[in-house]
Amino acid sequence: MTHPLVTTVSNLVYEGDISSAERALATLADQEGDFALARIIEEMPPKDVVAILREHDSSKSSIVGELISPQQFLAAISLESAYRERNHDSLKGMINAVIFNDDSRTDEFIETLGSSEAGVSALADYFSDRHEEIEHFFRNGTYSEFDADDFSGIPTGNGDLDFGEPDESTLAEMVRLREVQDNDWRELGWRLRCEHYEIFREVLEVLRLRYRQAQAELLAEAAKPSDTALPAEDDDDEDDVL
Repeated sequence: MTHPLVTTVSNLVYEGDISSAERALATLADQEGDFALARIIEEMPPKDVVAILREHDSSKSSIVGELISPQQFLAAISLESAYRERNHDSLKGMINAVIFNDDSRTDEFIETLGSSEAGVSALADYFSDRHEEIEHFFRNGTYSEFDADDFSGIPTGNGDLDFGEPDESTLAEMVRLREVQDNDWRELGWRLRCEHYEIFREVLEVLRLRYRQAQAELLAEAAKPSDTALPAEDDDDEDDVL
């Protein structure tokens, strides 16, 4: 049987009153403890969870983000694309707020996201405006000395990914985690590259495919004939003059 609070929170979210929804959840946690609240969060529809999480990032924590399970987070993240946010700022904030909330759970959240197509797609969205930097990091093991306007570093294929899993010697040459531990895209890129390579590989494959598709669309658009045509000459104009 669904807890009555789930319905209450759902109604508040529907009305757009996210603050009251969170206060109701916080009150339950104060009265019955975090374990009871975690069970409530598991019962909540993913659409309500994502609506609450979208209001937060790593600088503004959410009680839902602190207690959500990896599977429930994946379900919520899977709905984020429905918002069609161009720069994915809310998605980035949600991922940072949840994945980096507790170091002991970071790997579990990353692995859960990487276990499904929706999760990998969300990670690709997360890095969508950092694709060139991630490619540079993949090749060089550092984010330094990168020209953000250089698009030439994106390969046309994925053959290099077959040999990209870092061994001990490669890891020794890479920037250390503590140097990029910013609870943001640099740290997540490092963790994927160095500790979850198969997920990193899938994310890069998606990013590269999107890049190739975007380039093909640009070429197709450039090849279209111009809509502006010269006016046809009227050969009878002189004959009409008496």
